[in-house]
Amino acid sequence: MAAPPCRRVMAPPARGPLLYAYSPIPANPMSVAILLLVLVVTFGLGPIAAAPAGLWPLGGLCFLPLAGILLWIVAYRPSPTFVYEGGIEVSLPLWRRIAGEVRYVPWADVRDVYPASYEVAGSFMSPFASSAGTLVHVGLGIETRDGRRRLVRFTPGAIRAFRAESPAFQDAIGIIRERFARAGRPMVTTARPMTDEEVLRLQEAARRPLVSVASVFLAFFLPPALVAGILAGASAFGTPITPALAGIAIGAGGVPPAASMVWTLRRSEARNAMLSELAKFQESRRERPATDDPGSA
Repeated sequence: MAAPPCRRVMAPPARGPLLYAYSPIPANPMSVAILLLVLVVTFGLGPIAAAPAGLWPLGGLCFLPLAGILLWIVAYRPSPTFVYEGGIEVSLPLWRRIAGEVRYVPWADVRDVYPASYEVAGSFMSPFASSAGTLVHVGLGIETRDGRRRLVRFTPGAIRAFRAESPAFQDAIGIIRERFARAGRPMVTTARPMTDEEVLRLQEAARRPLVSVASVFLAFFLPPALVAGILAGASAFGTPITPALAGIAIGAGGVPPAASMVWTLRRSEARNAMLSELAKFQESRRERPATDDPGSA
């Protein structure tokens, strides 16, 4: 939850006063959903299916998926984001902080700050969601003079709208705009010029589904047919159905949904890059008088 702006709290002199603080949700919604699913399978369906082994089927190996997802959640637990007068301390997952990655970015090293789009709730993994328009939220895109890009996420705990600017993001971007205005510096210095027609074309492209509904149904209803076809074909030729053959059949059935997810992710990344480039241009236009460039939107 975002904390209200605080201009009295002092940080080390190089950073200046603390202007804003934001604590992200400790785990993204997809991780929580997977955790709940694993808990149900491990402590509900597993013991029933493995009776009379009880809660320890497979010699306790049944707990490995649960341990893995818990470790994943801990490793990706994000740190808070702090906006200072002299720079920003970006949120990073625990494993990157342990690896020693630098969190603090001085404003003097920043060339562009703008609203940047990103996927939430793991929606890129669901072509069903993407076919209706993926869940996209807006964070801070930060580009430094050395060419590095950082993304500060402001994902709310409850997803209620598509492409939403959360209240925390609105507070943070407002404070950062005020800070740059006081310093007499533009927030964006490398935006590519765009015409009205190009802006409208990008906006139209961003509204298109990543994949068609027909492709979604093909990707997720084809696997059972593939598995059944392989096993039926083996039986027809007198080939015994061994665990190895069953594994091959299941692996072949997993190819269509896996390919669909990868394709959706790539299309999603391309769309987010397009939305972010458009937002960078619009942020640069917001900072300039309308008479500066009458040919742009």
